Amino acid sequence: MAPPAPLVSERLCGDLQQPISALAWSADGEFLAIASAGGELLLLDFLAGCEELLRGDRDSSLDVVGFSSDGQFLMAAGQDGELLLWELGGTGVRPLATDPIPLGGGWIDAAAWQPGGLLLAVATGRELRLWDGASRQWRQPPLELPGTIQALAWSADGVQLAASCHGELVLWQPCLSTPADPPLRNPMASAGLALAFSGPGHHLACGMLDRSLLVWPQGCHGQPWQFSGFPAKVRQLAWSEQPGRLAPLLASAAAEAVILWTQVKQGPKAWQPEPLLWHEKRVNALAFAPGSTLLASASSDGSVALWDGRGRMLQPLEGQGCGFNALAWRPDGRHLAAGDANGRWWLWPVAVPPGERQRQRAGAGFRSRA
Repeated sequence: MAPPAPLVSERLCGDLQQPISALAWSADGEFLAIASAGGELLLLDFLAGCEELLRGDRDSSLDVVGFSSDGQFLMAAGQDGELLLWELGGTGVRPLATDPIPLGGGWIDAAAWQPGGLLLAVATGRELRLWDGASRQWRQPPLELPGTIQALAWSADGVQLAASCHGELVLWQPCLSTPADPPLRNPMASAGLALAFSGPGHHLACGMLDRSLLVWPQGCHGQPWQFSGFPAKVRQLAWSEQPGRLAPLLASAAAEAVILWTQVKQGPKAWQPEPLLWHEKRVNALAFAPGSTLLASASSDGSVALWDGRGRMLQPLEGQGCGFNALAWRPDGRHLAAGDANGRWWLWPVAVPPGERQRQRAGAGFRSRA
């Protein structure tokens, strides 16, 4: 029997001056933003076939980047403690930078746009602040946590916002909450370092400083399942968008260990772990392809691995011997971007196996012109 055809057989790549720190696609898949540890921000416009360096090399890093769901805004933040915003006028139109907004909370590495909305959640020290793209103003008052916010995440419907610090996880519905309906505060014994909501079912996963993993059931009501025994802090989480019998697949990473979790029943011991053994150094990013159970993992060992929904290695993708820091799937689920510690960004068209794909999405490939 002939070996299966590789999922990836070609690539695009380019370079920044400093290690790549963050990547983000626009919702239509036409733009890719690439940030570096030197403060650079590169915007690739695939429809126009061009690129623009929105911000050059600085002495401070950018650690988070993202597009609003309607494609109107691009945000970035990092070591300077400033929120950077650009207004996007469409393909081929130069982005318009607004004045940097100093937030006074020190290093910013947690910020996220509301799915389907124009609220931008930004963690500044102990405060969770909301910038409203519709009014172009900050909503008041901010939500305060008892410690420095480590992670935040929106639910897929944009209704619920989760934030974690040492000792507490907060669930907030900023568009629905009133003074009589305050945020739900869940005490925790440690600090949550990573948060992720599932799309189908609205489960919430929290990777912990104490080398454990918490998973709240559908709707985030009741007590969470707790998993322990990880080799290090649980820093990376990803949910598949493809529904499971009870819950979607969940992937977690701690040090070099990646584990794929499947909920097999209700009640205690409901989740079955499947270790994915390949990487030799710390895994820095995990991401499921949209609408698929195809999982990508990126490691400091200089490799990106592609796995199927049963935990089988499908194909390793090697760089140039330098560790990978970031991953991002294009919304079509067929193109994977990655960034490494040498400042090189990579782009791979991926032939997703039919068995791993739930549905086709718009945007079959890149369009460009010279």
